[in-house]
Amino acid sequence: MGRRGTIHIAALGMLAAYFMVWPVWRAQFPIEIWFTESWNAYHQDAVAAGLRLYPTSDQLIVNNYPPLSFFAIGALSKVFGDPLYVGRALSLVGLLAVAVEIAVAVRLLAGAWVGGVLGALWFIAIMAHNSARYVGANDPQISGLAVMGAALVWFIARDRVGKAVEPALLLMVLAGFWKHNNIGIPLSALTWLLLKDPRAAARPILISSLAAAAGLAACGAAFGPEFFTNLLTPRQYGLGNLLAQVGHLQWVALAVILWAIWAAADRGPTASFTAVLIAWGLFSCLLQWLGHGVFGNAAFDLLLAAGIGIGVALVGTPSGVRRDIVIALLALRLVASGRQESAEVLFKPEFRQAIQAQAQAREAMSARIAAIPGPVFCIKDNLLCRAAGKAFVVDDFVTDEMVATGRYTQAEVDRIIRERGITVIEDGVIAVSRKPVDVSSDHET
Repeated sequence: MGRRGTIHIAALGMLAAYFMVWPVWRAQFPIEIWFTESWNAYHQDAVAAGLRLYPTSDQLIVNNYPPLSFFAIGALSKVFGDPLYVGRALSLVGLLAVAVEIAVAVRLLAGAWVGGVLGALWFIAIMAHNSARYVGANDPQISGLAVMGAALVWFIARDRVGKAVEPALLLMVLAGFWKHNNIGIPLSALTWLLLKDPRAAARPILISSLAAAAGLAACGAAFGPEFFTNLLTPRQYGLGNLLAQVGHLQWVALAVILWAIWAAADRGPTASFTAVLIAWGLFSCLLQWLGHGVFGNAAFDLLLAAGIGIGVALVGTPSGVRRDIVIALLALRLVASGRQESAEVLFKPEFRQAIQAQAQAREAMSARIAAIPGPVFCIKDNLLCRAAGKAFVVDDFVTDEMVATGRYTQAEVDRIIRERGITVIEDGVIAVSRKPVDVSSDHET
């Protein structure tokens, strides 16, 4: 590896460890990290209790995710406790697993560990810094990516020695039933097979397609027609949604550019494979961003691909000075941000105290919500209602899409909620109720 490689690994390793401070420290508190946390926890609760996983169409909630993550976390919660914290731990483990997979993939593609370790550390750092809402959050995206990443490594290993790739493709299908929008990797694998030998690709494509169809049929048999109704919940699509999110690509752009400079000069099979991986990762990201309510997690396939790409590019960069420049640029991009929560955790006691006070205030608020009779909907923070022991009765995503797709106006949605006797709490204050009550303090009116 040499002295330079050791310095490079130390530099990116310190950045990765630094940015991980915030998501790891934050995961202990009962504060909703991202709005999908309570949504996932409610469905995980349902599985753990043996209740229906996919709601009927007359409810104001939906489950448009495949089932495996709910069953896995629901089962683990019986051993380790609250699914909220089990899901958070699994997200952190999944992030580290993806990093290991990046290192192994680069080793298989380029024949050296140092580039893979650097690509893996860059991935951890950029995810912990730029995608902190998902790292250490109760959301299946990262753990699902870890399963898909394992399938990718298996695919590369088998493909390089001429073994049948069907087992790896079947694992990709299984990963799709954990989280369905990690599509960049399977599309890349199928494209690579077609580019190599279209005739030989027919069998693995057919087998994996039949496996996906069989999985959907099994879900339909197990959960009934509600599975498909939920999975195909209407969503508003438009170019404006894409434009609202595309700015997030600035974080990965530098790594892709540095990889592209190397790939343009190399043009070997490794460059071609990573080109397919990055191209499909970008396509998957842009396609999903056309949908309303899709956020940074759509770019995770691209970030994984870029981690592999920058790793093989570093292996293929002959000059030590050039590698120094690449590492310096990647490090500078990571620190060139106004968001430095890790520094506040490490060096500002008042910041830590404020988070702890917020957690205590939420516990008190949940106790007051528990005293409200009947169903309650906590707008944009259903974790409060879950902590209060209230059932999941209104899903922000469902009501938002009802309005966005023109199915109902906001006034009509509010009327339905009132007719069902659901108390609505927004920012600690009851927003729709016959008797206004402020639950943000002990004062009631």
